[in-house]
Amino acid sequence: MTFELSDLSRLLPEMMLIVMGIMIVITDVMERWASDRAALVERTKASAQMTAIVLAVVLAAALVQSGYLFVLPESASTGWTSFFYNIQRGGPGGQPILGALATDHLTQIARLVFVGAALLVVLVSMGRPVRENPGEFYGLILISAAGMCLMAGAQELILAFIALELASIPQYILAGQQRASNRSPESGLKYFLFGVFSSAILLYGMSLAYGLTASAGLRQGDGAPAIATLYTTIAQASAGGASPLLMLALVFIVGGVGYKIAAVPFHSYAPDVYEGAPGVVTAFIATASKTAGFLMLYRMLTAAFPGAAGGLAPLGGWSALLLVVALATVVFGNLAALPQQNAKRLLAYSSIGHAGFILLALLLWSSTAYGAKEFSLQALLYYLIAYTLTNIGAFGALAAIHDAVGGDNLSDLDGLARRNMPMALLLTVFVLSLAGIPPLAGFWGKFFVFMAGYQAGAFWLVAIAVAMTVVALAYYLRMLKVIWFNLPASEGPLPMPRVVSLSLALTMALMLAMGLLPNVLWGVLAKAAQVAGL
Repeated sequence: MTFELSDLSRLLPEMMLIVMGIMIVITDVMERWASDRAALVERTKASAQMTAIVLAVVLAAALVQSGYLFVLPESASTGWTSFFYNIQRGGPGGQPILGALATDHLTQIARLVFVGAALLVVLVSMGRPVRENPGEFYGLILISAAGMCLMAGAQELILAFIALELASIPQYILAGQQRASNRSPESGLKYFLFGVFSSAILLYGMSLAYGLTASAGLRQGDGAPAIATLYTTIAQASAGGASPLLMLALVFIVGGVGYKIAAVPFHSYAPDVYEGAPGVVTAFIATASKTAGFLMLYRMLTAAFPGAAGGLAPLGGWSALLLVVALATVVFGNLAALPQQNAKRLLAYSSIGHAGFILLALLLWSSTAYGAKEFSLQALLYYLIAYTLTNIGAFGALAAIHDAVGGDNLSDLDGLARRNMPMALLLTVFVLSLAGIPPLAGFWGKFFVFMAGYQAGAFWLVAIAVAMTVVALAYYLRMLKVIWFNLPASEGPLPMPRVVSLSLALTMALMLAMGLLPNVLWGVLAKAAQVAGL
């Protein structure tokens, strides 16, 4: 395959993010090198505010550019439509760029999620105390978001690994950026060490797959057979059985990505990193980063190894592996959250539990029931979007409260409703959505996953998931009790920056729209389910 000039327009969102991120970092370094130390604090404050504003505009532009053609009917013929079609050559679709990067509907949805998540994180961070290096913070957010977009569209093993590193390395720095805190550098180092270890595991699995199939492509290219084709050939040569080494490669690939999504038993770093990292960074790592990991895992398993999917009846293939991981994750995450006294650690274990629910949606792809593949992908995407919005809101609210009271233990939330009613209402709605209370987005996310399990005939799997949802109510309600019924340590009002409150209100509005009008997003996701690896 050859690279055409028109392919540049299909990479426009990623190029905007990377170029802007590099420019912000370089500008920040040059300004500090040339600034007088006495005036550095004031200049940093003004620079941080201006950088955040410009960055929000750029992210909004990338968001519009990614979503305009995806939502608009192709039959529309306005002047604006013609302009956008000219710069992106007809929107989603077309052959993967160099056979390595797909720009299909699934990639477009991923771009909307990651750019939107970066925009919300930037907006929430605008009202927080000025960091030591604001340009570094905002630039790394952009570069990481670009890596996530590439992860979601990767159709080739090498690009998938490079995209994973492009998304991960900035997060290692962000997690340890808050030098004033003793826990932030520790969390950054721990995140880095576990990340390097997981990358090595993933790379080893990829190298095994490449060594056995002599192909790095997930799909059939021009004259280049895909892994799936060669996998089938090897399986047939093995008297219909799967090659043990290829199954070992699958184990390593699932293990490597398992660290990224904090699935059991690859979860041990998550509570410490989520607790020690700055609140807005935790919001980004716990949501957009995990979503990118799930989408990359979906691409790799369903495109490269559909023949090894196995099934639930009889149990076999990578479905059996995902089933064990998913059940361990959903059970351990929810049970481990019960005794937690720190709000961020509680939400960290809650995120582990949610990763188990999302894995359930992914493994149901292997079902042979009619329409099960499409339905499972739609349920997966809906859950990921709802999870991203809800957790950005929850961790963003905790970050704002931490800045105001100096802590994020449950005791720091005592009587929040008496000190700041709007913030208490916002956090309550996010927690209720995480608990799956109707008609919020979190409820529909779990409902669609349970429906996918029902269609696949996995009734016992649905029963376990429902039981863990009931268990989760215990610690979510305990958190709400602290907010609404405990007496506050101080009767004085708890001020919050207006931009933070408005940003969290915007996040809540998007989440409520998903919950009150689920059919609208469900219909949009049907486009992706019809063309993405089915």
